[in-house]
Amino acid sequence: MSLSGLFDIGKSAIFASQTALNVVSNNIANVNTPGYSRHEAIIEVANPVQVKGNYIGRGVGNVDIRRHYDNFVHLQIIGQNQSYGRSYALERGLSHIEQIFNEAQGLGLGNTLKDYFNAWQDLSNNPDSQPQRTALLQKATALVNIAKQMEGDIRDTLKEINNDISSVVNDINSLTTGIASLNEKIAQLEAGLSTDKASYFRDERDRKLNQLAELMDYTWYEDNSGRVEILAGGESLVNSRGAYTLSTQVDTDGHRNIYARGKDISSVFKKGQLGGFIDVRSDIETNSLHDIRKLIASITKETNIIHSAGFGLDGSTGNNFFNTLQIYNVDNSAAGYISSAVVSNAASLTLDEYDINFVDAANYEIYNRQTGALVTSGAYTAGSTISFEGIDVVIDGAPVANDSFSVSPLSGVIENFGVAISRSQTDRIAASDTDVSITGERGNNVNAMAIVSLYQSGISNLNSSTLEEYYQTMVSDIGIMSKAALDSLSYDDNLRFELDKKRDAVSGVSLDEEAANLIRYQRMYEAGARIIKVTDELMEMIINL
Repeated sequence: MSLSGLFDIGKSAIFASQTALNVVSNNIANVNTPGYSRHEAIIEVANPVQVKGNYIGRGVGNVDIRRHYDNFVHLQIIGQNQSYGRSYALERGLSHIEQIFNEAQGLGLGNTLKDYFNAWQDLSNNPDSQPQRTALLQKATALVNIAKQMEGDIRDTLKEINNDISSVVNDINSLTTGIASLNEKIAQLEAGLSTDKASYFRDERDRKLNQLAELMDYTWYEDNSGRVEILAGGESLVNSRGAYTLSTQVDTDGHRNIYARGKDISSVFKKGQLGGFIDVRSDIETNSLHDIRKLIASITKETNIIHSAGFGLDGSTGNNFFNTLQIYNVDNSAAGYISSAVVSNAASLTLDEYDINFVDAANYEIYNRQTGALVTSGAYTAGSTISFEGIDVVIDGAPVANDSFSVSPLSGVIENFGVAISRSQTDRIAASDTDVSITGERGNNVNAMAIVSLYQSGISNLNSSTLEEYYQTMVSDIGIMSKAALDSLSYDDNLRFELDKKRDAVSGVSLDEEAANLIRYQRMYEAGARIIKVTDELMEMIINL
């Protein structure tokens, strides 16, 4: 090899060290960049040249840049982000509900419920006293107002959850669009080359995949071109053709559901914020909201049954103390509809909700929505009355197979909740079990005492619990669920932190290591420059001979 070959060796050392210095400098600059994967310059020896039977080196050959990345750890992080997202949504929703039922701070229904029955106790001590009757109406009105406020707060929480679902879907669409764009950049850069060539784009895509995992659970895989395909419930959200956006629609129950290409896929989401918000929405509706409605319906039912059997100071009887319970319905039929739904026998009401499902155009089955039990079945005749468990329903039209009708004494019970006796009608309050105008017993308190005893009596509609026990159980369950959600969030956050540490052990940047590399490649650059300088001096010496 000629003397001029030394120039090539020196030049290769300078170029290689310059590339390595760029890699090290970029690592140092991104030491605090989330999701950045450390890169390393891999310097390869150039192919040697044979000179007089010996192989002499020709300096540095290719300089490859390797991305430090552990796919297994990345998969664990994605899975943990999905769990964290779900815990975050559950804790967010349940903490709001816990505040609504916060008896420790004097919020909630407990004290107001006691005050209401204490007012009946005071009236039983002075059954013909007008001040006690006025106070009773005030305490009853306070109970009504607190119940309405609590239901309103619960429904506001549900609306907020629906808004959160819409916001999450928008974020998902933004991320999937970004991932599809990165797919194309990676595929173009890596066409026929090493998968590390698009390492910076891969880092960015991994960050978006991690963010997406916090929002929803999905499956994904990478094809031979370097593109990733993302699937949710069998529906492709990202593939080689691009990204497909999700949409939301509100159904008849007020639920904001998620659609992909016109198909409702809400049920497929179990993790991530989407899965958490959908689950906590269901939990609130089937537990907190349902239970407080059933409690109020029980108070209304039991009070009215006793009160209507008693007599007021004016001799009137058959008066309800609270507004009469109503039956609410939803029609899920194109050609059939419920023309009438009323309470036929208040004493027979179970205060459960029902689904009337049509097996075919001529036959129906009625199921208890809470227990799933078959209540009754029969042949359908348009306009005829269907009677079951204290409810009369009339269905008209021409329902067909798979049509359904929801019937509930609870849906609007709190909205309809109110005191049926005005302040100018205090004489109608039935404290007595006999007609005062006949017996002359103005001090009869038998009926008032019967209502007082409701507070500590087992109510069949409440699983034989007393009103106080039922409410306290409700509050306790909400507290337990909220605490469990908070514990789960803390656990998932800690585990995610540990996985991030494991990732940093592989992909993170160490400033001490990079500082050492910086000095090492600086010396390499200086040595390469020295080779060129020495070679130049030797060439000048030969020329001057």
